[in-house]
Amino acid sequence: MKKTSIISLLIGCMLFGTVVTSCEDMLSPDSSRHSYEVAGDTLYSYWGIVKSLQNVAERYIVLGECRGELVSGTGYVSDSITALLNFDMSQATDGSCRFLRASDYYHIINSCNAYLADCDTLRTTGTLQPYMLKEAAQVAAIRAWVYLQLVQVYGEVPFYTKPLLTTDDINAFMVSPDKVTIDNLVDRLAPELEKALQVERLYGLPQYDNYKNVCHSTKVMIPLNLILGDLYLAKGDPQSCEKAAQYYYDYLSNNQGQGLMKPGGALPDRNMCYGYKGEGMERPNYGYSGNIPWTETGAVATDRESVTCIPSSTNKLWGTVLRGVNQLYGYDSEISVRTSDVNDTTSTTNASVVIRPQYDVKQLMASDAYYDLCKAQQFEICIGASSSTVADLVLTVDTVVGDARQHWVQEEFVEYENGLTNREWFIKKINPTGSFSTVAHMIYRKSMIWLRYAEALNRAGYPSYAFAILKNGLCKNDTWYPTLDEFAVKDSLWSATVDGVVYPEDEELSFATRQELDDYLQQLLADSVITDSAYQVATFAWEPVSFENYPDEGCQATLYYLDKREVERSPSFLNFSFEELNGNMAAEQIYYRTSLTERGIPATKSVAAEGDDKFTKGIHAHGCGTVPLVKNKESVYDYVKQISKKAQENYGVTLTKADIYSGSYDDVVKNCVEDLIVDEEALELAFEGTRFFDLLRVAHRRGDANYLASRVARRDPALLGKLQNSKNWYFPLPTK
Repeated sequence: MKKTSIISLLIGCMLFGTVVTSCEDMLSPDSSRHSYEVAGDTLYSYWGIVKSLQNVAERYIVLGECRGELVSGTGYVSDSITALLNFDMSQATDGSCRFLRASDYYHIINSCNAYLADCDTLRTTGTLQPYMLKEAAQVAAIRAWVYLQLVQVYGEVPFYTKPLLTTDDINAFMVSPDKVTIDNLVDRLAPELEKALQVERLYGLPQYDNYKNVCHSTKVMIPLNLILGDLYLAKGDPQSCEKAAQYYYDYLSNNQGQGLMKPGGALPDRNMCYGYKGEGMERPNYGYSGNIPWTETGAVATDRESVTCIPSSTNKLWGTVLRGVNQLYGYDSEISVRTSDVNDTTSTTNASVVIRPQYDVKQLMASDAYYDLCKAQQFEICIGASSSTVADLVLTVDTVVGDARQHWVQEEFVEYENGLTNREWFIKKINPTGSFSTVAHMIYRKSMIWLRYAEALNRAGYPSYAFAILKNGLCKNDTWYPTLDEFAVKDSLWSATVDGVVYPEDEELSFATRQELDDYLQQLLADSVITDSAYQVATFAWEPVSFENYPDEGCQATLYYLDKREVERSPSFLNFSFEELNGNMAAEQIYYRTSLTERGIPATKSVAAEGDDKFTKGIHAHGCGTVPLVKNKESVYDYVKQISKKAQENYGVTLTKADIYSGSYDDVVKNCVEDLIVDEEALELAFEGTRFFDLLRVAHRRGDANYLASRVARRDPALLGKLQNSKNWYFPLPTK
């Protein structure tokens, strides 16, 4: 990158980075608290920084989805979006793509630097409450989040934490440029973020009123635990993942504060999609129960999904109107005129702006790779008469439905013209459902946090706990976890029967793996203790004496599949209690049908929770059916079944239950669980802007460029060779 280009960029940041906003801006607080009048300039500078996030909100989604495998271009796709889809680096060199303007990121960073340098955080009110200390902590979080976006888009970027206010500052910076990458960013930012976290723990988040009825003020705050968790997870080594797990746990288990300030980590148990195909139906019908997570960006209730979002202004007079992503997905505004008769001689005409799907603006659609992933899922439903008890319901797989979220994240638009019927699907996750007033692009929601927590747990050495987040959720009570008494306690021996004799005969010999046993048998063969034919038989007849890390078959715990080794060393970041998981978990809704061929919406049965026997749901249940706890071991979404399937499909390894719990294949097990998490991230978070960043994290963590390349190539095989070179994952910083 040319030195003059960086100077130009930073001068732009210097000139515009500390702009404050009008009191009428959408992101101005509707607050009349006089305690902030003294610090008015500092307050409005803070809200200017928050408002500036609107300038990068849409590119977060566009750059995250266009570089993943879940979307593809339509016949109306523009050259700039095509360049992003194709990883065309030439579009970044001259700054022609508006989604690659690095100056917008540095605008925010320089504003944050100036704010943190100038804000008087020691000034207090008459009650000794600090004026702007909570806001300063949030500014540190915002700056960290912006830097994370930069390194995920550009790879290596200039780093500075002091405000650049003069050209001399910029020239001094240019003499010895300081760079950060995904590997060292957390090391540079963590010390200050830890201080900010202590402020948040002491005082909570800044509190204001609602933003023009779009969302509550706390919904635009970035919790410090979450950005610290993200930074450590991005670094990716096992120690960093363990730290990430602790930060995510601290957020999810936090029960401090009141009302909107009480996070509560449990997923609402009402968020369920279902599908069914009755006799005579051409295709499955889909529906949902309760709240759908991706429609809750503006929600303020504590038992819902939304945590952090960047809301749009409701009109241009109040700030930036975020409509770019809606248009890319095919939604645009039009004037709707409606005439109503008042009486026989008088009528009234009302005009309004409405949002509706339009073919000629849609540039992005769901890819074949997305549909293939959805179809590969197995939707489970119970069969039984309406008079059946839950225990009598028979669990079965509806092979036609797939993941039921696939049709609920889209809507089918039917248009009739010249006697022709056109049907087309539109991605509706970011659809403002009728008006711009409800647009708010999600940065954090609870399912996303749980999935990243699962990533961290898996790489920290707890793959069975990570899988529990997908299947059952995590919640502590007397029946949730298996006790150590329920695990078999026997010597870990691998044995083979040769000529009627079980080897090894010597009780002092112990083989932890099949390879150790095989080496021993080969030595017996070399010493002529056994024959060649007996050796061949022994090689294929080996078996473990016990599954010592797997509970006895009689174990009735919900998480019966947990590995004993993980249960024994279970650290503080796995110690959830129901009280900490502040959610609505009083009963479980089980969908059932009276037959596989019936026509009609499935009915539900409630499983009431008694006393402390309450639960969360796994994220996979959002789209693949709620499995009764008493039927868990019959489910196709079982720890052993799913790992064995992934091991064979992705790594060409055949794993039995004994292998999975033996300790000999722990790396393969972790990879398989990680693959399941990555699949679930695609199913749950599709089209919200996280996809490429999720793939990037895992590929970087594994040091395997092909991991990312092979998945993105599922929508376009021509990209495989290009993306096997990790340098092509990142765009160069624009030169203009």
